[in-house]
Amino acid sequence: MKTGEFSIKSNISIDTIRYYEKLGLLHPNKLANNRKDYTEDNLKQLQLITMLKKLNLTLNDIGVLFNLDAVYDASEDNLDEKIEIIKKSESILKKAYSNLLETENQIRMSKKLLEKSINKIDNVFENIGDLP
Repeated sequence: MKTGEFSIKSNISIDTIRYYEKLGLLHPNKLANNRKDYTEDNLKQLQLITMLKKLNLTLNDIGVLFNLDAVYDASEDNLDEKIEIIKKSESILKKAYSNLLETENQIRMSKKLLEKSINKIDNVFENIGDLP
């Protein structure tokens, strides 16, 4: 799909899509005359970026995770480099997990508050018939 269609389908602005490409987070197919063709895989990648951002990961963090395999493979036999890559990735993943747990807690608290409010409203409607 073309950039405009991809933007509409993903609900992400064209400028943001271009920025993610510049950062190396998205890799559309290149067509003749410098046009781009986005695939369903690109859409899934963009959805993953959006989800990871909701977990308060920076675009740099996301880039590190996306490039983990390539960077790890490129370091060949340099054990110190591989260990550093693994440590950095582990730190990012632990941060994401911690943020996920916090979000889960906020959802639980919001759910209780909403249930309480809904119950109050339900009670009001049940008692309306009893009004003079």
